[in-house]
Amino acid sequence: MNWSTIRRYAHFNVPALQQWGQRVSSLREITQKDIEDILSSRTGEPAHSLHTSLRSLFRALKRERVIFHDPARRVSVAAKVNAPRRIPSDRLVGLLDKAPTAMAKVVVALVAIHALRPQEVRHQLLAGLDRPAGRLAVPRRFGDRVVYLDELTMRLLNTWLRERAERWPRSSNPHLIVTQVTAVDPTGPPVSKDGLRLIFTKLGIQPRTLRIDRLLDEAHETADPVHLMRVFGLSDTTALKYVRAAHPHRFINDPTRA
Repeated sequence: MNWSTIRRYAHFNVPALQQWGQRVSSLREITQKDIEDILSSRTGEPAHSLHTSLRSLFRALKRERVIFHDPARRVSVAAKVNAPRRIPSDRLVGLLDKAPTAMAKVVVALVAIHALRPQEVRHQLLAGLDRPAGRLAVPRRFGDRVVYLDELTMRLLNTWLRERAERWPRSSNPHLIVTQVTAVDPTGPPVSKDGLRLIFTKLGIQPRTLRIDRLLDEAHETADPVHLMRVFGLSDTTALKYVRAAHPHRFINDPTRA
């Protein structure tokens, strides 16, 4: 674990340890109820961040045999993840206005608002979209990433799906994004790399640049790597990288930058 992560976990753990220190002399005395009680005093991101840091602490103590049981192991925090904010600039609005088709607008929104990678957009299955719940299950190597869709993206998706159903009512292609070629192909292939790349080429921007801009924008707003991990499915290392880039002044004396 790098020093940035350790410092962040300590930021959340120390107040809890100080509170417990007023009545116990060892962390061996901490029970599952103690964990639940201290988590119940917090809500939202602070509760999730404290839960993550306490789980890490007690797991390490158990591994080093400092404690005999892990009181945080069976404790959970109800997750309430809001849809991420879209980029607060005229740039996104301009890109969506310039996108020539309903399909292209959805592709731009998934990258610019929800930071999906181009290959994830290409291979996204229609079955992964839960419109009533406003969620999209994006397949990842170690499990699906659940994307919470904002109002704009849902509106664009609804427009695209209506158009798709009208143009290709008998299409059996399982992918969310299809073209006039792939929609009628009985093998149900994804959109080609070149087909997706052409959308962004016409807009004068690379999807990678747009995705990075989105992640940096969220990192600037929240400065919370745990939030980035939860919302965008980033690894801890990648999330910290974006927070450092968005807030370089906070990491001037960070030994992990050496």
